[in-house]
Amino acid sequence: VLSIIGSSILLEKFRFATGKSLANVKIEEKEDEDDKIKKEETALPFQKVNLTFKDMHYTVISSIGNEKIELLKGIDGVVEAGKMTALMGSSGAGKTTLMDVLSLRKTSGEITGDVRLNGHPQEEQSFRRCTGYVEQFDTQSAQLTIRETCEFSAKLRLESSDPAVTEESTARFIDEILGMLELTPIQNFLVGSDNTGGLSFEQRKRLSIACELVANPSIIFLDEPTSGLDARAAALVMRGLKRIALTGRAVVATIHQPSISIFNSFDSLLLLKRGGEVVFHGELGEDSCHLIDYLQQYETTPLIQPGENPATWMLTTIGAGSAGNGYQFDYAGAYAESELRSQTLKKIEEIVSVVRDDELVSFPSKFATPFKTQVVEVLKRTWKVYWRSPSYNRTRIFLSAALSLLIGSIYVSNRVPTNEAEMNSRVTTIYMSWLMISTLGMNSILPFFELERNMFYRHKTALMYNTASISTAFTLAELPFLIGTCFLYVTIFYFMVGFAAEASKYFFYFLFMFLCMSLFTYLGQMLIAICPDAQIAQGFAGLTSSTTGLFAGVLIRPANIPTFWLFMYYLMPGHYILEGLLVTQYYKDETPIEASTDSPFWDYLGCDQQIAEGATNCVGTAEEWVYASFEGAFVIEHVPGCIGYLIGMVVLTRIVTVYGLGYLNYRKT
Repeated sequence: VLSIIGSSILLEKFRFATGKSLANVKIEEKEDEDDKIKKEETALPFQKVNLTFKDMHYTVISSIGNEKIELLKGIDGVVEAGKMTALMGSSGAGKTTLMDVLSLRKTSGEITGDVRLNGHPQEEQSFRRCTGYVEQFDTQSAQLTIRETCEFSAKLRLESSDPAVTEESTARFIDEILGMLELTPIQNFLVGSDNTGGLSFEQRKRLSIACELVANPSIIFLDEPTSGLDARAAALVMRGLKRIALTGRAVVATIHQPSISIFNSFDSLLLLKRGGEVVFHGELGEDSCHLIDYLQQYETTPLIQPGENPATWMLTTIGAGSAGNGYQFDYAGAYAESELRSQTLKKIEEIVSVVRDDELVSFPSKFATPFKTQVVEVLKRTWKVYWRSPSYNRTRIFLSAALSLLIGSIYVSNRVPTNEAEMNSRVTTIYMSWLMISTLGMNSILPFFELERNMFYRHKTALMYNTASISTAFTLAELPFLIGTCFLYVTIFYFMVGFAAEASKYFFYFLFMFLCMSLFTYLGQMLIAICPDAQIAQGFAGLTSSTTGLFAGVLIRPANIPTFWLFMYYLMPGHYILEGLLVTQYYKDETPIEASTDSPFWDYLGCDQQIAEGATNCVGTAEEWVYASFEGAFVIEHVPGCIGYLIGMVVLTRIVTVYGLGYLNYRKT
């Protein structure tokens, strides 16, 4: 009974974190009101821009041959400051393609045409800095709150050299954006994910819009901002977009099957038919009257019925709806010869012909902040993500402790080896322990870093920070967890196995285990940086672990490795780790070890002669056993080289990671 009562109370009062509070009537009423939205003022100034594009063509090569396919065919248009422009058409009409071309998101294919801002030619660096782009299925860090996510975007995208940008003005600006999109009541909630719970889909959509708005853009592009939302949630998003337009920003959005109220919220429309041709471009007018009048001037166009959705009607009319192939009239050809297109071209010429220097959008540098600020802010964000990721850090810490206890417990009653079998057991245990712990670290980082990599692709496109910043941040963020995990593992394992209670030997064991764990963890990050996804990276990770273990010198002693494969012994890190762990631990170790008949240790000690002279057994030291067992391949003189190799490999993984993140992009564009 108590659990039922408690559940009812919690659902009533605290459901707000993952959706809407059933008891929060004030917020519900505020969201459902239909009062007129007043003009919004912003704390930070920005340059208003009119975007014009003329004769835009986009051609790609067919995936099944060398045939060229033209997806956009000579499109002209204007996106005006302070207005909402809708890009519509059937699936395959090219509306998202056009928006990606205009926003410089396309990295493949051939693009031709003239794009200008306030009459000035489009310049990539400045254009990326002055625009925002909201993807249809955008992702944010699940471990950050709404406000932290917006603050991170603002601090890295607002021009640091602008005297108007201060900590106080930035905070006020973020407050305004959160209020504009009605996120203030939930600004301290974690974003969460589908698996762990968190914000609803509609709330995440508004958060994605907020992240772009806090960059103070002149134009914001949105890919189907209302898709997947119910009528109430879509209305909430549209009300936010209307407020954005009223600040003077240009809003461009692709829309799929909008309701009447959503469609009528837009000021202008660019309608495409399948094949990338324009059917209509101009002002919609009140209740879409201009669109209706234009289409109904043609005799083949059916009259719109009272109460019918203009968006559905127009798509059906031009052959893009679900009712059929339209009325067999070439609306694209009619538009090309229409007065409406002439008006569009005239408007473009008017904007282009009056070019003023004070309307030029430019920035002093590629990034809004210096490298030091980028590193600090990315590191702060990364540290929060790590600290709030128990599924990643808790798993590796727990498994490291459990593994050390499990393996170490085997030697609790046999802490000092006396013969070769016990020495072989310890060597095998050391070998298996570092191989398992390193493989665990490499595999656990793959899905975690893949999410961060995909998020970095979006941040890189927006010119938030460079690749060196994220690589440095993830290098430094990993260090405390690597040190802590390594210390926990080594301390438990080292003393349970019965290794020497000497500070220098403990230090070297800790050092080599730390370098081992660091190398494989950073190797996992490197594989994600250069591979398309975690599944492919997992395959390479498994191959790396297998070859490392095979050529470490335990399964096959160095002297027995075939000449052809000897390069793998020196290339893979396994033998450097194992050699460092063994020779530093058993250096000057005088523990007596009884030799086994006909073993390399037996031959090294000359046991045949000792037995012939009457000795009952043949005994050497632990240090001699290591030297003889590996036939002189593992010696203390190699330790500096082993340390240098492992450090060099760690540095190499960071360099390759920077290259992969900087020059590879596996987003389909």
